[in-house]
Amino acid sequence: MCIVFMYFCDDPSPDGYRLIVASNRDEVYSRPTAQAKFWDEYPDIIAGMDMKSGREGGTWIGMKSDGKFAATTFYRQSKKFTTSKAKGRGHLVSDFLKGDDDVENHLKKVSNEGDLYNGFNLLVGELSPNGETEVGWYCNIEDKQVTMLKPGIHVLSNKTLNCSWPKMGYGKKRFARIIEETSTKEDLVDELLWLLKARQRSFSVSCGDHNNFIAAQDEGFDEALIEASRAVFVRHQVMNFGTRTNTVMLVDANGHATYVERTMDEIASDPDEAEWTVNSYEFEMFQKTGICTAHEKSKEKPKRRKKGIWNIEGILEKS
Repeated sequence: MCIVFMYFCDDPSPDGYRLIVASNRDEVYSRPTAQAKFWDEYPDIIAGMDMKSGREGGTWIGMKSDGKFAATTFYRQSKKFTTSKAKGRGHLVSDFLKGDDDVENHLKKVSNEGDLYNGFNLLVGELSPNGETEVGWYCNIEDKQVTMLKPGIHVLSNKTLNCSWPKMGYGKKRFARIIEETSTKEDLVDELLWLLKARQRSFSVSCGDHNNFIAAQDEGFDEALIEASRAVFVRHQVMNFGTRTNTVMLVDANGHATYVERTMDEIASDPDEAEWTVNSYEFEMFQKTGICTAHEKSKEKPKRRKKGIWNIEGILEKS
């Protein structure tokens, strides 16, 4: 599944933000993955990395210290509409971060090869030192047109950008409220992570079109997974599939960036019993190489309370 909440602004207040992104990666729990860090070969890129054989080097979300950022989600399709010969979608993000193309040109190149992939959405953006921001979106199943976005809030999951899925409507309202009401960066990160952990399933017509949640290419798709994906935080116990990584990316009005990744131990099969690792990085944008000014790493271990209720116990490590 996956979901991305994004806000960008070209003219933030002095204590405001140029970019706020909160995202969940939903994937098979056991898929080999490297935790987010500045990449050894590309030290100006920070992201997690897919380590699955044949897909190594791809990623689902990341940013570059020169101002680039990108995220991808898959477009929900049953096996009837996909092929095992398709190219890996994770390189759509890493190729943009590593390359020299601007937003629109990269998306145009991707659109020319859209048929080589199973269904996907791609968001790419670039912040410039002069305060301008370019963000674009492309989907290879619906629309199939490169769309340049206006500043504001946008939500992407596994259909089209800003579509009327109930959980997207619910999440957008909560995301907007968090941005408006939160005063400190620490509280902003905490509130965004709580949004990404939301497990209630959304059905409300006031938050979106219930009928629009089921699309033509869902034919033959696992019904239990479709129902599980009504929540921001997805969990499908039988398939050992669900939300395994939360990511928050912030860039403030002064160009200071914060990158937080909370990720589940891939040997676990239950997010409530798993150990989660939180990596938080601070750095300045618009530099040729990523210079990390601060890095904190913490472990969240499950701790059983009475009556079988779980909570999280944090252990902080600084580096």
